[in-house]
Amino acid sequence: MIKGLAIFAAAAAATVTLTACSGGNASGLGASGLTPTSASTPSYSPQESCPPLKAGQSCINGQLVESSPTSETPQALTSSPAETPQSPPPVESSPTSEAPQYPPQVEQARDSALSYLNYTAFSRNGLIDQLSSKYGDSYPKNVATQAVDSLDVDWNEQAAKAAQSYLDYTSFSCAGLIQQLSSKYGEKFTNAQAKFGAHQTKACK
Repeated sequence: MIKGLAIFAAAAAATVTLTACSGGNASGLGASGLTPTSASTPSYSPQESCPPLKAGQSCINGQLVESSPTSETPQALTSSPAETPQSPPPVESSPTSEAPQYPPQVEQARDSALSYLNYTAFSRNGLIDQLSSKYGDSYPKNVATQAVDSLDVDWNEQAAKAAQSYLDYTSFSCAGLIQQLSSKYGEKFTNAQAKFGAHQTKACK
């Protein structure tokens, strides 16, 4: 029994010693400061210590750093005014030189009128009557009139040709020739056209 008590006492003493060591170590750890001190934190100079920055400069740890031109963000290209497609100026329509278009019947009557004028002389009224007569081409009167009026004809010249044709066939006095040219039973020229035509011949000289 005495031997058992001695073992118990030795165990208790060991426990007390172990506890004391543990306490000392804990306080030692606290003194050594497991928490990182401020000395281990890297310190940087505040950016405010740099002078005012210019374009292309930056401040790192209180030092001015020039930015490389290649590191700049490329600027969007602005199209120059010359590259902008220009709309073509409005084209002014020039007056057409083409002949005016006529209804088919009028075109046919025009062709007939030109054929008559190439054959012999006619007055305006005489040519309209020839185109519209049932003994002629039988065009409607309005079609014949439109066809004749669309032609560029010198009626004074036609009167002179008609007057000379009469004199080539037979003899006329000046007044008789004028009467033949202006009569509704003759060539149907106006009085002024008939006088002009007659005076171009030897009958009125």
